[in-house]
Amino acid sequence: MQKVEVAATRSFALIGHSADGKTSLGEALLHQAGAVSELGSVDAKTSHLDCAPEEKERHHTLASSVFGFDFEGHHLTLVDTPGDPNFQADGALALPALDGAILLLSAVDGVKVGTESMWRAAERAAVPVLVFVNGLDRERANFAAAVESLSALGAKPVPVALPLGQGPKLSGVIDLLGRRAFVGGKETEIPAEAAAAADEARAQLVEAVAETDDTLLEHYLEAGELADEEVLRGLVAATHGRQLVPVLAGAAASEVGALLALRSAIRLLPSPVERGPRAATALAGGETSAEPSPSAPFAAQVFKTVADRYAGTLSVLRVVSGTLRPDGSLLNATRGSKERVGKLLLLRGAEHVDVPEAGPGDVVALAKLKDVHTGDALTQEKGGIALPPLPIPAGVLSYAVSAKAKADEDKLFTALGRLAHEDPTLQISRDPSTGEFLLTGMGELHIRVAVQRLRRLYEVDIELKTPKVPYRETVTRKAENVEGKLKKQTGGKGMFGVCYLSVEPLPRGAGIEFVDEIVGGAIPRNLIPAVEKGVLESAQAGPLAGFPVVDLRVRCIDGKYHSVDSNEMAFKLAGSFGFKAAVEQARPTLLEPIMKAEITVPDDHLGDVMGDISSRRGRVQGTESRGHAQIVKAEVPMAEMLEYANALTSLTGGKGAFHMEFSHYDEVPAFARDKIIAEAKAAAGREG
Repeated sequence: MQKVEVAATRSFALIGHSADGKTSLGEALLHQAGAVSELGSVDAKTSHLDCAPEEKERHHTLASSVFGFDFEGHHLTLVDTPGDPNFQADGALALPALDGAILLLSAVDGVKVGTESMWRAAERAAVPVLVFVNGLDRERANFAAAVESLSALGAKPVPVALPLGQGPKLSGVIDLLGRRAFVGGKETEIPAEAAAAADEARAQLVEAVAETDDTLLEHYLEAGELADEEVLRGLVAATHGRQLVPVLAGAAASEVGALLALRSAIRLLPSPVERGPRAATALAGGETSAEPSPSAPFAAQVFKTVADRYAGTLSVLRVVSGTLRPDGSLLNATRGSKERVGKLLLLRGAEHVDVPEAGPGDVVALAKLKDVHTGDALTQEKGGIALPPLPIPAGVLSYAVSAKAKADEDKLFTALGRLAHEDPTLQISRDPSTGEFLLTGMGELHIRVAVQRLRRLYEVDIELKTPKVPYRETVTRKAENVEGKLKKQTGGKGMFGVCYLSVEPLPRGAGIEFVDEIVGGAIPRNLIPAVEKGVLESAQAGPLAGFPVVDLRVRCIDGKYHSVDSNEMAFKLAGSFGFKAAVEQARPTLLEPIMKAEITVPDDHLGDVMGDISSRRGRVQGTESRGHAQIVKAEVPMAEMLEYANALTSLTGGKGAFHMEFSHYDEVPAFARDKIIAEAKAAAGREG
């Protein structure tokens, strides 16, 4: 790694929709910079960025890949992010740690759902964005239409490059800032036949830049032109402020436009100095800032964790301020734990290179930190400052997991824990209602790939099952003065206890309320808790299908006892018997969890998706437009959403995305209730 000033450091992500060419552009940038000797290819499985066996097998990026390299006196860090909605969260986590992004845009299709979702992620991270219109060598490629589609994002695109030809006739690109052409990887004069189009596009660029700054606009109106340095300075400021989005052109697989894209990343995306200080909290207390200076207090953000077979767990971090050197110690400001630093590793895809130090803007990895997770903030022990932790997206799809072989049960959850440590969008939990262990991820493919990696890295085979729905039972009317009685005489001391219970429904989410209304000592004070215990234990399995009973008030209104034969066990059983009898008289019913879903779909699939939601007993709460996409907000029973990821993919051709969260419990309609009860009883019979 070349030692450069902080101002000569750049870090940026390649973002966008799946299969729009992010990895191909990354390979072209690395090859043009001389960072790799041969151009890598996704299709030929020679990519330097898609290194995992699962990525080579599927020809898709499944996790962000980091590659640090030097070019023309600058040190650059490129992060190639996934475009599939199952894995986009990995890229969204990286963006806040970096200083810019290049958004890949299809020259044929323009903005797609994945394009928009990553644009929004860049908005949330407040990083400046360049756009690379890719695939201009394809049939039906249309540069102007692709640029126009960006306006649907709320962006103000301004071309800084023009293609020389389109489709099979694409031969190179024109740099509107430098007023030069790049043909065959070499810089040359603009061809005469393209000069008029280049002059017109240049004039539009100058006008767009002038409109972003009052001083430039005044000068432009007076002189009718701006000097080259004024145009560049104004464009840089407008790009950093997200007022303008510079648009590049090319065909990544054949490296057309790659050299210009590389140089544009350097001249248009900000350095850490230009991004400025980041908000932080002093360990001693009070708000402060992390200055992008090598001499400032050390602060860094961990934005990725990698499980490496040889190096162990690697924590990938972006240095925000200060200087990090090997063989020291750090404080994990997020968790309050101390860490020992070994070697500093520069990541170059699958290759790791030792480096002597890292300063602001550098991205390096540390191996085998004991308690560091993605999103954590690291700092120095004395006089340190804490960056805010990165938010981790919640998963949308869960499967019940178990080991295929009984011998693997012990190591299953250890292996799953390691996998979740590497990928925080995978979550391991246990549903207390069903007793199942759940693996939750961003979609079915996300979970299937995790299972594949589990098998490859840890030699553990697991079974995935659709999780059980945590149904509940409740009552719909009052039942008054229901007797619960235990009378048992077997010679000698017997068992005797009688209680009279009333039940009534409560609002959803209220749980179970036990009320002691005993007067006159009908049941001794010391035995009433036994009645309550019997009620609560009995409520764990309702009369309809054995699901927990919730949302009702139980009133203990009267009872009888025997001075010799009454005891806690007798009244516990009496309470249980009385509760079961009272619930059966109070017209029990089934409750199901309702999920609040937000579904992003292209305009032309809106009707299909809304019809499908209705067929799933869902209620559409509303829709809103967002560019070329529609956001459908709905409430849908959980039982109907367990395999929704596959259905949405089928309905939208993979262009839809969704997330959901628990909303509330609601009564199951009669036509569905009988089927659920029958299935639950059949399953209980099999387990019994």
